[in-house]
Amino acid sequence: MSNNNLSGKLVAEIELKSDGDEYFHSFGGKAHQLPDLVNHQINSIDVHEGDWKTEGSLKLWTYVIDGKVEVFQERLKIDEETKTINAVAVDGDCMKHYKNYVVTLQVISRDGSSFAKFSIEYEKLNENEPTPTKYLEWLVHTGKDVDASLVKA
Repeated sequence: MSNNNLSGKLVAEIELKSDGDEYFHSFGGKAHQLPDLVNHQINSIDVHEGDWKTEGSLKLWTYVIDGKVEVFQERLKIDEETKTINAVAVDGDCMKHYKNYVVTLQVISRDGSSFAKFSIEYEKLNENEPTPTKYLEWLVHTGKDVDASLVKA
């Protein structure tokens, strides 16, 4: 990404109550289960190329943010060793505002607990575009709901 005033990175972290490995895999190879866990936020996730866990697979997410249905098409990168998932945007509503847009989830173990670290790296199309704060807030809210659903399961 370009290193100018149009680029940035937002980061948030939540402590998990569920098992860290299970949480990681719920967003990775088992992402097809997410609409069942949080159907009020994620309507569907469809594989358009590849499969659920192979790097380079193409998925289309349909989700609700601020009461509006949006889509996000991602190219997937998963690093099992570091428990990191990168979703590189290739199409969708966010691309109306950003030239580059990458969502990262990393599950971290620290002091006997597990944490989910969400980040969004972005480059705005122009200086009038918003910082993607609402998307980070959505990730945190959805991430907490997934965690709570996994604890109940």
